[in-house]
Amino acid sequence: MGKQRLLFRDWWLKLKTGIEKNEGLILILLLVAVLRIPGLFEPNRYADEDIYLTLGQGLRKGLVFYRDIHDNKPPLLYLVAAMAGSVMWFRLILMAWNLVNVVLVWKLAEKLIKSRWLMVLVTGVFGVFTSIPLTEGNIANGEVFMIMPVTAGVLLMWVESNKRVIVWKKWIMAGVLFSLGFLFKVPVLFDLFGVLFWLSVYQVSDWRGWFKWIVDRRLWLVLTGFLVPVLLSIVYYVAEGAGERYLRSALGQNIGYLSSWEGGSGAFYENGLFQRGVVLLVWLIAIWCLRKRLGREFGLASLWLVGGLFGANLAGRPYPHYLIEIVAPASLLIGLVIDRFKLIKAGVAFVLALTVGVAIWRYEYWYYKSVDYYVNFVMYVTGQKTREDFYDFFGNGVVRNMRVAEYIRQRTDQDAKIFVWGTEPAIYVLSDRLPVGRYTVNYHIRDFDGMSETMAALTKEGPKYIVTIEGELVDRELDAYLSAYYLQVMEDGGAVVWRRWEASD
Repeated sequence: MGKQRLLFRDWWLKLKTGIEKNEGLILILLLVAVLRIPGLFEPNRYADEDIYLTLGQGLRKGLVFYRDIHDNKPPLLYLVAAMAGSVMWFRLILMAWNLVNVVLVWKLAEKLIKSRWLMVLVTGVFGVFTSIPLTEGNIANGEVFMIMPVTAGVLLMWVESNKRVIVWKKWIMAGVLFSLGFLFKVPVLFDLFGVLFWLSVYQVSDWRGWFKWIVDRRLWLVLTGFLVPVLLSIVYYVAEGAGERYLRSALGQNIGYLSSWEGGSGAFYENGLFQRGVVLLVWLIAIWCLRKRLGREFGLASLWLVGGLFGANLAGRPYPHYLIEIVAPASLLIGLVIDRFKLIKAGVAFVLALTVGVAIWRYEYWYYKSVDYYVNFVMYVTGQKTREDFYDFFGNGVVRNMRVAEYIRQRTDQDAKIFVWGTEPAIYVLSDRLPVGRYTVNYHIRDFDGMSETMAALTKEGPKYIVTIEGELVDRELDAYLSAYYLQVMEDGGAVVWRRWEASD
């Protein structure tokens, strides 16, 4: 009995010491969890999430990504969606994932920054800005998922770079971590580039030293760790008969998709991607020239930020969740400028902040209100709003999609397929029915020239129900197909449900 008491006392003292030592981190974790709680009560209201959930549903029903059902991202996000199965579980996984990332940022700040309160500031800024609607951090997008393994990879590379002995397994693991981020979303490649450039900057004394760096074992170990999982994913999809589509959709097709926003066919120097590349090159040269005055810690955060900023703006699109890619290095820079303050560091950080600001202005990033979002939730949980009123905050189509999905679900078998012409993949998720053809939204059909393929699938499958959404211009072939074979049986808030004329409920 006495031994048990001693063991309990030792355990309690260790727990108490751990809490006292990390009370700042614990409070931040609690804050992040609270900020994410409203997301667990939200309806299916965000198209990207529902695309991922539809692909996850396809996997659970035996489909192969890219071959049988399409989206233009690498597969890990869809695997997580398949495990989740619903928007609530998807958001819960996102919460846990982000909380792990908060801990990693804390650990990295602990390595780079001396002041305890600055560690709290850095980690708190990261936790808040990766969780709130302002940056769409509350949404299960690829950015929140991809940055966690990246942060772990940066932390591991920092720790190992301070050791004289090269432990090859750890350098390979750092590459694997970046690869996992890449298999969530492609722009991670530029985070890796920025961090590898940092590793080289503080090993090279002059221009001739670059040749020595090229044969550095650490570089090749990281690249090996990065490439192996990517190559294994390619081998897997080749074996499943989807290799070409995987390479074209998740990797190659992204280039055309990303550049489609800006359009234009002017001179190469007018191209946004070229201009962003010039900005990246200028920053790389500037930080290399100032490396000794900036120091290794500041150099790491700034080069990580520069690489991440290029990745975030790769598409030139205004979606605020893209900016989540730079939140970790930007938060660290705030702490590093204040900690051991030097004018040169403050100056570089200011110009970096100005560069980020210009990018936000140039690409007219969208803005989402955070206060209204939380007020809506508080009014709901305190009984001041009904569930339908709470849902209506996210758009009139949310409740409509629920009704349409329930109508279809009650009138079709579980293995039946339907087709939705519009940007409402929530109908597939809520009805638990897969789409006819590979595409889940009509803008993918258009962006990836998939109309002929889709019409062929519709003609072959002859689905019992087709849904068209008001405001979405119906393709002429689809319009003729509907006129020939379908009757309108329901209209709800701009959604029209068509039933094949020989089918019966």
